[in-house]
Amino acid sequence: MEKNLEIEISKTNRGKEQIILNRKYKFNLSSKRKDNSKKYKCTEYKTLNQCPSFIILNNENQILEYDDSHNHLENKFGAAKSIVKNKIKDEISKSMGLICPGYNSIKSQVTRSRRKQLPPDITTFDEIPNESKYYKTKRDENFMIFKNNDIIVFQSPFQAELFSKNKHIFADGYQVFITRTYVTELNCFYTTSFSVLKNKKQTTYEILFEEIKKNSSKYNSIEITPKIFHCDFEKALSNAAQKVFIDANIKYLEKIKELYIYYNNISNFPFINPEYIYDIYSKIKSECQEHNYVQFLEFLEYFKKTYLINFETENWNYYDNIEHITNNVSETFNKYLKKLFAKKPTFFQLLSELQKEESKYYIDYERRTAGILRNKKQKKLIRTKEIKALVKYYKNMEILLKKKESVRNDFIDLWLKCLNDLNIKIID
Repeated sequence: MEKNLEIEISKTNRGKEQIILNRKYKFNLSSKRKDNSKKYKCTEYKTLNQCPSFIILNNENQILEYDDSHNHLENKFGAAKSIVKNKIKDEISKSMGLICPGYNSIKSQVTRSRRKQLPPDITTFDEIPNESKYYKTKRDENFMIFKNNDIIVFQSPFQAELFSKNKHIFADGYQVFITRTYVTELNCFYTTSFSVLKNKKQTTYEILFEEIKKNSSKYNSIEITPKIFHCDFEKALSNAAQKVFIDANIKYLEKIKELYIYYNNISNFPFINPEYIYDIYSKIKSECQEHNYVQFLEFLEYFKKTYLINFETENWNYYDNIEHITNNVSETFNKYLKKLFAKKPTFFQLLSELQKEESKYYIDYERRTAGILRNKKQKKLIRTKEIKALVKYYKNMEILLKKKESVRNDFIDLWLKCLNDLNIKIID
């Protein structure tokens, strides 16, 4: 056993005993024995580390046994934090003459109290009121900009200005539909509108975009155009965006691989020269007919109708601009909203959270533009860079083939080889 072992008694957020050892490691009470001794396990034993370390104390808190086989780094900050929290709690309890409740208990009480102050819940879209204090931002600015029987749109002046000043727009969601933008100089994404939708009709999306566009023009007279509009494969959404934002460049984001993981060559079409996509498609189809792959042929027909006929290839092909190839920026935020609520929120709980989110982004933007916060470092987009590098290599190979005046089949074989390399070296 190590010498000079110093233990301090603390408590967890739930009020259970906790041991701090040398202000480096934390141990939670695991079990009590018949001889009144207590066994404490390292707090990392329930994590991926599954730390086997433990400590046993007698009823006078003297160490009987200590297994020091920690398989993780010391956590001095976490240990010190637990000690300070416990001391503050004890001091408050002594001064008040009462037992101070734990942090989680206080947080739950505050949350329940705030929810009781919210208006009664609504059950239908028609019950949404025309006026509410939640239709204002935390800065008392207009937040709700439009409402009819199918949609209610929220966009603060700050969000409207960002929407107008930046060209990349990311859209995602259903009942809570959001738009976000990328501020290049700050290397940050910001939410530029929230909307609650009753349906996903094209006319509903058109009204949504018209109102956002009209509101944005109030706060920035010079709008950046054309917009590059990033969204999933949803015709009603993209048609509405093209109708409202003249000359908008629609970019359908990479979803094919998610849906058809067994069809990698097809899923990598967004990265190769679009001039040869149909040729390679026909070649793959011909080979499948030879082998009588019935199910795969059905998929190919679906792919042809959906992506080669109904959608313009240039809208989902990134051959000349491999930059934003997923819609994670919008989808991640929607997942974040879902995690805020243990169960489906009431309408006013949702509005309260949207107010907070708008305020958080406003403060972040103001601090970054004022130089108070450092701009985020550019993330290493390893996968995207690898794809760009590989495609660039095949572009150079294509140039060599052109110089040799090669026939079309040589180019088709070249880009088919590129698809195979993408599968082997990067995508998998």
